[in-house]
Amino acid sequence: MSEHESKPEPLTTPQAQASNSGPETGPSSSQPGTSNESSPSALTPSTSAPSPGWNVEQLDRNDLLAKARSFLHSAQIQQQDLSAKRRFLAEKGLSDVEVDSLMREQSPVYAAPSIPPRTYPQQHPSNLPVLLLGLARLFSWIGLGSTALIFVYYRFLLPKISETADARHSLRVHHISLMRRLTASLLSLKESQSESLAALPRSDPYHELAPFAQARSLSQTLKVLDKEEPDYSRVPPVTLLRCAIADLSKGKSGDEARPTTEDVFLLLEGQIPWLASVEGYEFKKTIYDTLIACPYFVEHQITPSGSQEPQKTWEYVTPQPLEPSALVKSLDALNEALPKRKEVPSTVFQHALETLTEFTGYISSHVYIPYRPPAGGMGMSNSYGLSPAEDALKKEIRALKGLVLSR
Repeated sequence: MSEHESKPEPLTTPQAQASNSGPETGPSSSQPGTSNESSPSALTPSTSAPSPGWNVEQLDRNDLLAKARSFLHSAQIQQQDLSAKRRFLAEKGLSDVEVDSLMREQSPVYAAPSIPPRTYPQQHPSNLPVLLLGLARLFSWIGLGSTALIFVYYRFLLPKISETADARHSLRVHHISLMRRLTASLLSLKESQSESLAALPRSDPYHELAPFAQARSLSQTLKVLDKEEPDYSRVPPVTLLRCAIADLSKGKSGDEARPTTEDVFLLLEGQIPWLASVEGYEFKKTIYDTLIACPYFVEHQITPSGSQEPQKTWEYVTPQPLEPSALVKSLDALNEALPKRKEVPSTVFQHALETLTEFTGYISSHVYIPYRPPAGGMGMSNSYGLSPAEDALKKEIRALKGLVLSR
């Protein structure tokens, strides 16, 4: 190795050489091995500039390689791009073979870290076939179960369900037909009843009961009731109104014999204080409604002297007896045509005769009873297990029956 190899000068970029040389010019600036093109700024090392005579002709090949090697070993250049290093060394006049040799020398520095050997555990065998087999079994069981259920349903359940549905439908139709028949029969019965009731006499809603119809005043009407606890609601409202009008019109004639509504109710409340109480309010209202609706009480409008407002006065008109209908007449005629029942005179021996008649009927009912042989045996009686008293009574009955039949 030469002196240059022991003390290698670092390689610099052409821009560094130009800046270090300043305005000096020399043959090195015109050599073909140098270039004024700018290199990557990342390859510019912070080293001292080489001597101005750096070129291929002035230095031998070993000195150039030593400088290139020291250049590549610098700490700042080691982190730069590999292609930029190659291009820069080629610009300095190194051949491709020399550049490759220098780069191989630098390869341990730039070599990537070694990949550790694979020590991963061996993978377990895939469970996919087992899963597929399990799914196949599951679907096969589901299919077989579904087939069995469908068979059972169509073979056993569906006929029963269809029969039940048909039976329910027929029962519903039968019920509907019965209801229609019942409705039709009810309608026909209603029509026939309406036709039949049209011929019957209608009951009078304002009919007075027998003990109250004979009363001619309120005092006579109240005498019919119990003196200790009289029940005024039993009295027909028509009777109270008729008697009150009769009491107010007694000894009067013309319009004066027609009392007003106030006079009638004042008299009723005076004779029956119960009407002025809360319990008697409903009955009092019933009396007023009867006075308005009953056709037996005729309303008159009079205007008293000295007053412009007309007053309502009432008059009782005795109802005419209703003529019986044709049906009632025919029933009355039929009743008269029937023979009258003759009463049998009761004698002393009437009770004994009735007893003998009943006894004869009892014996006659037992004449044709088939004979049953008695169950004989040790310790058992001959009369179907009867006591001696009953057995004796039966013997007497047989004897009496024989006497009756012999006559």
